[in-house]
Amino acid sequence: MSHPFARTRIRCQRLGRPGRRLALCAAVLLAVLSAQAQESTVELGKKTIALDEPFAITLVIRNAQQPSTYSPFPEVKGMQKRDVVLVTTRENVAGKQLAVQRVTQNYMATQEGTYTLPDFAMTINGREVRTKGTAVAVGPPVDPDYKLLLDSTLAKEISAVAAEYGDVKDDAFLAFSIDKPTVYVGEGFTASLALYIADNSRASLESYRPGEQIAEILKQIKPDNCWEEDFRIREFQSFPVTIKGRRYTQYKMYQATFYPFNTDTVRFGQVGFTMRVKQGNRKERYQTFYAYPKTVTVNPLPPHPLRGKVAVGTFRLEEAVSRKRPVTGRGLYHQFKIVGEGNFSAVNLSPPVSDMAFEFFPPESKLSLNLTGRRVTGEKLFQTYALPKEPGRYEWKKYFRWVYFNTEKRAYDTLRSGLVLMVNGQSLRNQGISANELGPVYERMNTDDNTLRPLAEKDRLRWGANILVGVMMAITLVLILWPNRKS
Repeated sequence: MSHPFARTRIRCQRLGRPGRRLALCAAVLLAVLSAQAQESTVELGKKTIALDEPFAITLVIRNAQQPSTYSPFPEVKGMQKRDVVLVTTRENVAGKQLAVQRVTQNYMATQEGTYTLPDFAMTINGREVRTKGTAVAVGPPVDPDYKLLLDSTLAKEISAVAAEYGDVKDDAFLAFSIDKPTVYVGEGFTASLALYIADNSRASLESYRPGEQIAEILKQIKPDNCWEEDFRIREFQSFPVTIKGRRYTQYKMYQATFYPFNTDTVRFGQVGFTMRVKQGNRKERYQTFYAYPKTVTVNPLPPHPLRGKVAVGTFRLEEAVSRKRPVTGRGLYHQFKIVGEGNFSAVNLSPPVSDMAFEFFPPESKLSLNLTGRRVTGEKLFQTYALPKEPGRYEWKKYFRWVYFNTEKRAYDTLRSGLVLMVNGQSLRNQGISANELGPVYERMNTDDNTLRPLAEKDRLRWGANILVGVMMAITLVLILWPNRKS
């Protein structure tokens, strides 16, 4: 991916020497500011782990346009690549949308010992990030009965694949699997595409233009009537599995969770993947493996005044308040967090309506989405600033409630605030509310930096940026003034 400034040409032919130098410095300054706007770092996990713990390499991508692109994770000799965990955090602060993406590749060791991760480089959104390697010490497992087994979601997937493809006689087969044949409108189901190659295969199978093939397959697979949460598999994820007593290696190439918009049946046609086959002294040939087509039946939601406007899934409520003993005229924060499994793009909370007892200000929201295994889970936090105006006892279920369709109960459900506040103080019904009680967030929202990062890192970046800009300004002045002084 080319840098946005790659196509920008600065024409300096008619400028004098100071003008050309100034233009060059301006271009460099723009590049520096662009680099600060989009930050990519690589974090390494713990260097001493137990046999039943994963070693993790995490990409942290801040302020990047979604979706992000990145090169394959490095190999660690003696360790197996396991699942990739994708966590996306989006925060709405003062009307500004901020995004941070964390992509974690987990590695599992097959036995105790010391493993070496060499120095490596990864390209993230077109920029190369170099990372120094490390040694990983793997000790005894925490669980003495530990075995490197499939997790429950993958075990369920393999069981379904075995039931459908277990009688295939070839040494390899391509399987497209879904975890639910029937869903409601808005309910998620997960689909995956993987190639299975027998460990005792008589022929050598090699991939043939995998990138081009997968891109073409995805055009055929993705349905038009669904919202997609892509697990963003960027390389074959391999894992040893057993199907009807025969050992295979699963090479997963695609996985996504889909949420249907309407009751139209979701159809996945037949897709094929071509491999290069070599067997002994025979001439090399090509073989295409085909996955069976699939359909998912979509049922309508039951009648309801909000049908078509509510999220679908399984959710629970977590809430907190900043003042347990509120006083009139002194503001407080209320956090209404929706946690669970479902399409969080459809999770929205209507702002509470101010009345004689409380004045409410527009809420700020923060979304954290977790894609791991075959599940999409997450949490969406709504933080509202409230100003008590009348003393008394108040049940906040009157102000904060959220309706959704519960797929476990197969019925509409409501999450309600369970808070009961006892407000003390004098009535402010006939008094003006001072603006200085709006709280620190509202006071600073127009001046503070809202970028998501740890406070210590934020200070380091701020000082570093200020020093860098100051040095560049000094160099610019020298380049402009030195020729005049020399002449």
